[in-house]
Amino acid sequence: MAPNLEPLFSARARLLKASDVRELLKYSQDPTVISFGGGLPSPEAFPVEDLRVIFEELLHEDNTPALQYGPTPGDPLLKNALATMLASRGIPAKADQIIVTHGAQQALELFGRVFLDPGDIAMVTQPTYLGIFTALSIYQPTYHGVPTDNEGILPDVLEENLQALAMDRIQPKFLYIVPTFHNPTGVTTSLRRRRALVDLAAEYEIPIIEDDPYYDVRFEGDPVPPIASLDKEGWVIYLGSFSKVLAPGFRVGFAHGPADLMGKMALAKQGVDLFTNGFGQRVAERYLSLGLMKKHLPRIRKLYRRKRDVMLATMKETWPDNAEWTRPLGGLFLWATVDPTIDTKALLPRAAQKGVIYVAGHGFYAGQPEVNHMRLNFSFPSDPNIRKGIGILGEALREEKGAPPLLVPMAK
Repeated sequence: MAPNLEPLFSARARLLKASDVRELLKYSQDPTVISFGGGLPSPEAFPVEDLRVIFEELLHEDNTPALQYGPTPGDPLLKNALATMLASRGIPAKADQIIVTHGAQQALELFGRVFLDPGDIAMVTQPTYLGIFTALSIYQPTYHGVPTDNEGILPDVLEENLQALAMDRIQPKFLYIVPTFHNPTGVTTSLRRRRALVDLAAEYEIPIIEDDPYYDVRFEGDPVPPIASLDKEGWVIYLGSFSKVLAPGFRVGFAHGPADLMGKMALAKQGVDLFTNGFGQRVAERYLSLGLMKKHLPRIRKLYRRKRDVMLATMKETWPDNAEWTRPLGGLFLWATVDPTIDTKALLPRAAQKGVIYVAGHGFYAGQPEVNHMRLNFSFPSDPNIRKGIGILGEALREEKGAPPLLVPMAK
């Protein structure tokens, strides 16, 4: 009989909870299930031939340095390449102000380690990327949600909240935001509102954590400058990742910010993993410095635009008239709002029985959720599965309301 270790777990360990998305990822390996759940890139988007060339080069280098231990803040070659990349986005980056992490997710966890004591306020958008709750849960923050609309976060509401907190002598530790192709909604925060955020950060001395993993996955419209590129006083910490433009399996992300913060994060990281995957870092460096990422991005953008368009067209054809959804100009997700009487979490088992899964909107909220939303990923499923799965969800929504089945043939 296996020992019962539960009584020995720490109070902090008891705070750990499974992520809704991580629980659904097991379905992505089941060919009988159409998954709109995880944020998986399409296998078609992996630059396999480029990687083959890079692997050969790295494995034939003298002493194979890519396989050796490396410095905790990151491989110097990659940090220099990242500084150049960020400069192209208008961010005056310095290599010594960059830390390379095991995906941007680890950077979020490190922020919790260096910023948060129990009860401290972490400000987030409403809704927000649910991984922030997983990353920070053991540090026991108090979350303060700031509403959003189709132009992104509402700076006026944020300012009112900051004023109210200041009157009570409460200093939030940071504001976390995904401003470009927001996860989960797909919305991009406007330039006007980004400028307002920079002004508020300086006025109220609140760091902004700008999580920007989808910056290069724009397939429509003009780029909007990162918030960090507008910041002249150093209040914006910029996060990025190679998961969406190279491959998530390498687990290479990064953060750029004030030197003292990066130093503290490096110290915190030492106790966790010593350093980030050295081989993956060298692969990412070659991918950047050889211009392979720039060459590959048009393929990714074309692929994901087509998949988005297939999903949008099928929703228009097969979903109830009172359903609404966002139309993202990039990224991997769109956000659907269904009849207000439908709880998408309660609907999920019915959809799963029909062979389709998604992420119910509940987990993306700090506090009381709005229950009639769902996040749909369009990057991973094949085009035929997008058509089939979206049609099945349309049927499930009609059944939930007792509506008659769709009379027109479903998209093929």
